[in-house]
Amino acid sequence: MALLVGCAATPAGQEIGSNRQAFLERLSSDPQACQTYREAYVRGFRENVSALAQSDQAGQAEAARQLSQARERLLAAGLSEPDCARPYCIIEPLQEGKLETWCGYRLDADRGEELYQWLDWETVQAAVQRQ
Repeated sequence: MALLVGCAATPAGQEIGSNRQAFLERLSSDPQACQTYREAYVRGFRENVSALAQSDQAGQAEAARQLSQARERLLAAGLSEPDCARPYCIIEPLQEGKLETWCGYRLDADRGEELYQWLDWETVQAAVQRQ
């Protein structure tokens, strides 16, 4: 759970660090096939976890099928998974058997005592679209 403590987005008005800016520029310049794959990966992960929480084996199978199709589309575009930056996705167990997900990226910290900075998926997506 301590991992999620550092997941807050940079508050408005703060300077964006060079590592973060370089990462956002890299994502913006990735082929569209990579962006499509990342979106499918995050969506599939979340759907799989939702199905897992409900003991829905058919839902899990569908999520796996969708991810497999996303990988096939990536290969058809002449790329493979390592060619695209992929977010980390984790499962957070909640009370009463419920599960929550978090997806985002880990970058080297620009400053301070922390080794890494964590950028959540939604914040990164919004930043990439603005670039």
